[in-house]
Amino acid sequence: MRTRYVLGRLVAATGMLLTSVGCRPSAPAAPAPSRVPPNVVAVRAGWRATVDVAREDSIILTLPTGDRQLQRFTRHGVFALDVDSTGRVALQLESLTVTPPQTNASHRPTDASWTSEIGTSQIEAFKVDRGGDDAAALLAVVRNLLPRIPAPGVARQAAWQDSANGTVRVDIFDAQEHRIGSWVAEPAVQRDGGRETPVQVHETFEQIGDGSEGGMKITMTSQGKRSGTYYVSSNGKVVSAQLADSVSMLISVPSRQQVVPTTRFSRTTVRFTAAAHAPA
Repeated sequence: MRTRYVLGRLVAATGMLLTSVGCRPSAPAAPAPSRVPPNVVAVRAGWRATVDVAREDSIILTLPTGDRQLQRFTRHGVFALDVDSTGRVALQLESLTVTPPQTNASHRPTDASWTSEIGTSQIEAFKVDRGGDDAAALLAVVRNLLPRIPAPGVARQAAWQDSANGTVRVDIFDAQEHRIGSWVAEPAVQRDGGRETPVQVHETFEQIGDGSEGGMKITMTSQGKRSGTYYVSSNGKVVSAQLADSVSMLISVPSRQQVVPTTRFSRTTVRFTAAAHAPA
């Protein structure tokens, strides 16, 4: 049946791509501290780490027939992170595994790399430095690896907000996104033999955009929520993070008068390990 064939292609595109993002460059962030003063929570400058990231996605599509399709996939990536003395962040993909395997994947984008600045609150938290479309497709994973703590830091147990507007790539759609985030630095806790500060985020976002599939125009509107906890050591290094996303999306095919309600749930676990010969 033609309708199902078209929707099947749309399902495949939605299931196998990740959100990619972009907006106009923002003003440079304030210099990050190379050392963190007492009673301050900050991501410091001058450290390197290996970052292990696992993201699980579940996508539920409700077809015009009323049938539902469930897709699940996992991405496991290993990245090299380098935060230089000015607070500039460089991220390099070292390996990537997708489960179940992508049937149309002929290679793994291990040349992908990104750059950022500590403390940036813009939608384009990481910019593609190398790797083209392969790197852009992974921005949904990498743009939230670091907490958005204002440089050069905040007082312990402080609360703050940030917001941003910008152009985003959501699967096959070019969209405008508006985001509002609320942050809290919780009291320090003892974890894994050291003192770490949990930094919690609760974020809402809206997206409106359009794209095409099989020569047909397709529109999209979505509303989402993100929550998570980052753990930051007393010397200003990020240790780990757990993030959860839920997004409700309406995908419309105007020429066929079809609407496909779609729900996506994502869970991301991040672990930072000090790199060999990293600065103290």
